[in-house]
Formats: sequence, C-alpha cells, structure tokens
Amino acid sequence: MVCLDSDILIDFLNNKKEAVQKINELKKENIALSITSINSFELLNIASKEKLEKIRNFLFNFRVYNFDFESSEKAAQIFQELKSRGAILDLADIMIAAIALSNDEPLLTRNIKHFERIKELKIEKLNL
Repeated sequence: MVCLDSDILIDFLNNKKEAVQKINELKKENIALSITSINSFELLNIASKEKLEKIRNFLFNFRVYNFDFESSEKAAQIFQELKSRGAILDLADIMIAAIALSNDEPLLTRNIKHFERIKELKIEKLNL
C-alpha cells in the first residue's frame, strides 16, 4: 500500500500529468492506495459547494486511515523531536506522517523538503 498526501490528491483531481501517471502506475502494479482522515479533511475543507459531492465520491475510492491513539502518540514523538531540532512542521503534516508510520506505509508526496525532516518516514516520490 501507498498513502497519498493531499498535494497528490489535488494534482490528480486537477488532472496533472505526473500525479495521474503515478497513480495509474501504482494501480497497474496492484498497489493499494490509502489516504488519511487528515487528507480527507483538507480536501473537503477546500471543496466548493458545487464540487463537494464529487470530492466525497472520489475519497471513497481509498482506504482511509484515522488519527487514532497510536497515531497521536507517534505524532507527539515526531513533534517533540522536530521541535528539539528547530525543524517544526505544520501539525497536519505531522499527523499525516504519524498515520502513515503507524500503518507502516510510504507517503507519496511532492512535499519532500518538509516530510524528509521525519527520518523514519518512507517517502515515495513522483517521477518529475
């Protein structure tokens, strides 16, 4: 499985070539795709009233991992470690990374510079 970050989901919805190709490649390889409850919040939060139902239907195509107790513990560890290095990230990104780590999945994202601060996180990159 591969966990998709919000930027990849948005790029796919906007029909951006790299995201569409990567997701189609993963599907062709029978790699299951997941998202986090944080990603679904981010997409639903930015959706216009006209596109809300389309976004909801799109999100139903993925396994959704929730921000549970294990993820919250992992997020707290990540936050404290980043804070001690002065390399803090947006809380939503920390929560997404924690969920991916708790479910032992790589994160497919374009936001490499932020997420690479989390040393134990496996990052899947787009071939740009």
